Amino acid sequence: MRRFLIAVTLLFAAAGLTPSAMAQEAATPEKIALVKRYFAAIEFDQTMDRMTKAMVPMMVKQAKNLDPKADTKDMEAMMSISLEITKEHMPQILDSMTKVYAEAFTEDELKYMVSFYEDPRGRAIMRKTADMTPKMMEAMSNVMPDMMKKTRERMCAKINCPKPVEFKPEGGQ
Repeated sequence: MRRFLIAVTLLFAAAGLTPSAMAQEAATPEKIALVKRYFAAIEFDQTMDRMTKAMVPMMVKQAKNLDPKADTKDMEAMMSISLEITKEHMPQILDSMTKVYAEAFTEDELKYMVSFYEDPRGRAIMRKTADMTPKMMEAMSNVMPDMMKKTRERMCAKINCPKPVEFKPEGGQ
């Protein structure tokens, strides 16, 4: 179960749910308003919902590969709860991310971002990007076993871990 929680944390981090270090500017009321328009234009909350839902099958599969004895129903229940909680906290996430964006981008950059994503071409890009999410998750699932194995190895080099479970890809011996 511990491995599953580590995998969930790593994948949410990879999905951009953690802030990165950026140069900061003042988050003026004008910039905050632009970021809110930008988030509305890119349908940020809906995009996050679709992305996290698309990640669930991959995360359960990878966790199961790392710990074949893990109960699939328990993992699916944990993921379902994680999705519910993420959805409940989306207003706070949006508020926090609004400030991050307002500090990271200039007012001119934000105006451009808003104009692009409010344009029909920008909206088309957003729709197509959302439609690609399941395929992108599938593509990532091919890389994830190696990433998770290396992550475990490096983490266990720094902390005391129990004996690792041998990873066997689906269809492998």
